[in-house]
Amino acid sequence: MLYPLLFKTITKPKVWGKEAWLLSGYGDDQSVVANGFLKGNTLGEALEIYMDELVGGKVYDRYGQLFPLLFKVIDAHDNLSIQVHPNDEQAAAMQSDGDVAQLGKTEMWVVTKAHKDASIVLGFARQTSAEEVNNSLSANTVMDLLQVVPVKKDDVALIPAGTVHALRKGTQVVEIQETSDITFRLYDYNRPGTDGRLRELHIPQALQVLHYEAMPQPLIQQKDTRPVTELVNDPHFTTNRLRFDQPLQRDYARYDTFAVYVCLNGAAEIEYEGGSVPLKAMQTCLIPASLPDIRIVPKGECDILETLCNV
Repeated sequence: MLYPLLFKTITKPKVWGKEAWLLSGYGDDQSVVANGFLKGNTLGEALEIYMDELVGGKVYDRYGQLFPLLFKVIDAHDNLSIQVHPNDEQAAAMQSDGDVAQLGKTEMWVVTKAHKDASIVLGFARQTSAEEVNNSLSANTVMDLLQVVPVKKDDVALIPAGTVHALRKGTQVVEIQETSDITFRLYDYNRPGTDGRLRELHIPQALQVLHYEAMPQPLIQQKDTRPVTELVNDPHFTTNRLRFDQPLQRDYARYDTFAVYVCLNGAAEIEYEGGSVPLKAMQTCLIPASLPDIRIVPKGECDILETLCNV
C-alpha cells in the first residue's frame, strides 16, 4: 500500500542566490524518497511502478511517466534575469527525439520572505510589441517597459506562460510550476555567470512567445477563508493555503489526482488508512491518488500549501 511520501531536497547554487528543488521528476533532477519502504527510490522510479495509483488515472492518461509539476524555493540575493517561458504547445513544438521530456511553464509564486522595498517584475506596464521590446533591448532601456510590483510576505502571483517576469533581490518564494526548465532570457544586466562569461540570452525565442499586453492586476487578491484559502485555480494546478491549529480532514476522492503539501511553518502528523507520517517546516509530501482520505493533525499553528494537479 502506498503512503504519504517525503522527499530529499535538491540544492542548486545560482549566480543570483540559492534554489532548492523540493519535488521534481524532471530529467536527471529526480527527487529521492526519504521515508518508508520506497526510501532511496526516485520519484520517477515510483511513478514507473505505481503509475495511476501514485498520480491518478486522468493524470497518468495525460502525462504518462512525466510527473507534471515541480516545486521549488527560490532565494534571490540578487536580481534574476528578465525572462519568459513557452506554453505547452510551444514547448512541444521545440522537442526533438532524445530531449528531456518537459511541458510549457505556467508558474506561481508565494512570497515567504521579503526585505523592505522588495519587488518583482511581472508583465508589461502597458501594451507593447515585439518591435518595441527588441528596440528597447538594443538601447538598454527594456526596464522602462516592465511593470515593477512591490511585494511583501504572503503575497501571491500567478505567472502564465508567455508573461515576462523576474524575481528581484531580497525576495524568497515557493514556486509551483509545470515540469519544465525552458527559460528564455531577455535581459540579464550584462552579468557574468559562474564561469565568468556573460550568460546566454534568447531574444528571438523570447520575442516569439511573449504576451505583449499590459498586466493590470499582477498579484492575486486573496480572501482569507481559513482553514482553507484558495490561492490559484489554473488549468494546470490548484493551490490552496491551509492555515489551522485543529485537525483538518482532506477528501481527494473526487479529484482522481495526487496532492502535494509544502509545509511553510509548524509541524503536523499526516494520518491515512494504515498509519501516519510526520511533516516538518519546509518539508514536502506527496499524497498518492490511492489515498483519498487524509487527516492532518497539527502541532500548534500549521501553514501548508496544498496543490492538486488539474487535468
